[in-house]
Amino acid sequence: MSKSTSIESVARMAGVAKSTVSLALRDSPKLPEQTRLKIKKISQELRYRPNPLVSAQMAQIRRSNPPKTVTTIGFLNTWVDAIRKKRLKWESMGRYYRGAKQRAEKLGFHFQPLEFDLNLYSGKRIEQILEHRKIDGLILPPLPRSTTELEIDWSPYAVASIGNFAALGNIHRVSYDNFNCMKEVMEITQERGYKRIGFITNLEDEERAGHLWSAGYLEFQSRNISIDAQVPLLRLNSQEMESASEEYRQIKRWYYAYKPDLILSYQDNTLRFLESIGLRSPEDFGYVSLIWSKNMGDISGYCQDLERVGEIAVNIVVDRLLRNRRGEPDYPFSIFVIGKFIEGRTLRPRSK
Repeated sequence: MSKSTSIESVARMAGVAKSTVSLALRDSPKLPEQTRLKIKKISQELRYRPNPLVSAQMAQIRRSNPPKTVTTIGFLNTWVDAIRKKRLKWESMGRYYRGAKQRAEKLGFHFQPLEFDLNLYSGKRIEQILEHRKIDGLILPPLPRSTTELEIDWSPYAVASIGNFAALGNIHRVSYDNFNCMKEVMEITQERGYKRIGFITNLEDEERAGHLWSAGYLEFQSRNISIDAQVPLLRLNSQEMESASEEYRQIKRWYYAYKPDLILSYQDNTLRFLESIGLRSPEDFGYVSLIWSKNMGDISGYCQDLERVGEIAVNIVVDRLLRNRRGEPDYPFSIFVIGKFIEGRTLRPRSK
């Protein structure tokens, strides 16, 4: 049964015009509640399903005058290099952006970078700019800090976030699968004979990842490593890329106190420090970067498919646009994306 025939059938059975059916199915306050409920009940009995493409198009026509021919999805970036005044300075942010842009444009949407320094722009001012630029959907990449505040009314937009940030509200999210990443890395390294696996983490990265890194580490350790071989995780106050002399002193004390034969950390700063004080990898300890990138060279690590994360965020936004769903959903969900293990010089090779 076609959409036009179906809506005519609902209208005939309800004894109303097709436009009244349309208003009722949108919960328009222009109709009495009793009328809306009656029409909805009839539509359910007839198994009427609106065409989401037509619904989205009609919603766009109702919202703007004249209607736009291209729907715009924005990438709302709040990362700023205070010295160079450049955005997308974080390598991971650029990868999210490239994946999202490629996917949006492939699907025929206009993709627009939106760059705001939160020291200069309030939430209200950002809302005004989004309205002026006629933004329909929003990709919300990671905020600069887990404590960053961003008070924006999402109700006009189809929106999805990358990562876990309470400041963004109850919206659909997509991120990489930190828990299973940790599980896979520990399985691979344990198979290669590593017994004392240590993990260096920090408060900020744990908050950003919903504590899934440490959860995966502690769960695997309690289940697969004997108590006498368990190494306490080292949780620093600063992120690895911001480590200073105090953090490096803590790392040195931790290493010589517990003698891990394998170290898991996020980037390669810890490795560079340990090598600078005369230790060698993999001779003295194995090393795995949990957020590996090509600029780390031949270090062993786990490569997160961040471009794919950006693509999936766009898919979520497009789906909501087609269904004419805006703002915070009633039941927000999270999607976790897996990556792949990268062989490198900092691990002993597999046994033949």
